[in-house]
Amino acid sequence: MRRRDLALVAFLLLAAVWAFAQAQPVPTSPPSPASPNGPLAPSPIPPESQNSQAPGAPANVPAFQFQLRTAFMLTPAMVGAIQSASLRSQDSKSTQQSPSAKDSAPAWNAPIVREVSLAASLGIKIQGDQLIAMIIFMPIELAKKTLTLLVQNQVYARSPDNSIQLNTSVHTIRIPLGSVFYYYPMGGDAKQGSPAVIEILVNQK
Repeated sequence: MRRRDLALVAFLLLAAVWAFAQAQPVPTSPPSPASPNGPLAPSPIPPESQNSQAPGAPANVPAFQFQLRTAFMLTPAMVGAIQSASLRSQDSKSTQQSPSAKDSAPAWNAPIVREVSLAASLGIKIQGDQLIAMIIFMPIELAKKTLTLLVQNQVYARSPDNSIQLNTSVHTIRIPLGSVFYYYPMGGDAKQGSPAVIEILVNQK
């Protein structure tokens, strides 16, 4: 019995060595990194990757220039002032701000300017004291001087109990070219204010 057991063990060892020799080698190169424009990328989006217009894109594809700036922790008065400013911008006869509107103006961050073509993505990151948001804008349709954007949000917000909440959404917005549009990633109104607002101005190149 001992010889049979030894022979069986030797056979199993030989089979294992043969199987190991036939196995394909494991690649040693690391996997390619995820695309910086991925919809749920938690890392900051590099500035050089903001312009998503492909170098070889056809010349007849529309291109747009985005000018964006943000403000945080808006009071109800600030939201009301923004809404009034938006209405005044649509009325060419009323261009001056009232003193109360100036007093209620939010503290805007420095604007950024990016260029992107139709059906290409534009990713930005905004950060305030209570939230961090990664937002992707994609122009998908241009009709009658109105640009339709597909918007995807990923917002990390700190709640009053100091916990972190994650909010994600995908929706569309329509922006008239050449007019200022105010976008609230987490909503907002003149009664409750808003955690953040993005001022967007889009012109066709």
